[in-house]
Amino acid sequence: MWVHLGDRKQRLLLAVLLLSETDPVHIEQLIGTLWDGEPIKSARKVIHHYASDLRRHLGRARAGGHLLPEGKGGLYRVRAERDEVDVHRFRDQARDGYARLHDDDPEAVRLLRAALREWGSERLIAGEPLNGLTGRWAAEQRQVLKEEHRAAVIALLKAELRLGRHARIIPELSRLAGDGPPDEEVSGLLMLACYRSGRPAEALSVYAAYRERLADAGALPGAAIEHLRERVARRDPGLDLAADSAGFTVVSVDSGHGINGISSQVC
Repeated sequence: MWVHLGDRKQRLLLAVLLLSETDPVHIEQLIGTLWDGEPIKSARKVIHHYASDLRRHLGRARAGGHLLPEGKGGLYRVRAERDEVDVHRFRDQARDGYARLHDDDPEAVRLLRAALREWGSERLIAGEPLNGLTGRWAAEQRQVLKEEHRAAVIALLKAELRLGRHARIIPELSRLAGDGPPDEEVSGLLMLACYRSGRPAEALSVYAAYRERLADAGALPGAAIEHLRERVARRDPGLDLAADSAGFTVVSVDSGHGINGISSQVC
């Protein structure tokens, strides 16, 4: 059930409460967040109105699900289970996936893919987290969420490479490499996937495209991907899966990638 949540600040209020999990948030903190430290005179009254309106909307959306009114000390929180909020589902499944990496890569892959689907797509390219929300808090949280998404994507793809699924993930890696700013780690993983699929010339083309995009930004490739290019060019057997099951790791140039709507959907 889709619920209209009013204006941008009202949606921001809900996002703050959902991301705080079960921790109550004091009204002064909410006022500072919603107005970036420069509140209007009627800020308390507006918060009360937003809370009342959200309580009514959420009550319709789920029986028993509601925003608690201001109580002792002026505290607010949303009463919701973790599995009712997409960002918490994402984080919980990603955490479980990370715990299984290397020891049980097939299960880690399953969990990480399930976590990434919480972003609303089977594709690994994320939409904009907290879409449409403005202010310092939203910008900071958006960056955190993008970094968490990218970390899960990289962990997933490295596990897929360890499992020998290099040919299968080339399309996903190609989309990621072409989306957003140049990303050294993604480009390196794509080169490795191409090389292990018997396509060394394509791996070198990936490097060339990456270098060209960097040049347009006035930058140069890092030492790690340069070294990988040299190893690909000389057909280094150490790049084969049997010789190097850990895959290829470099420091990324830019996070580059990206949970999108707002309701009980933070993603």
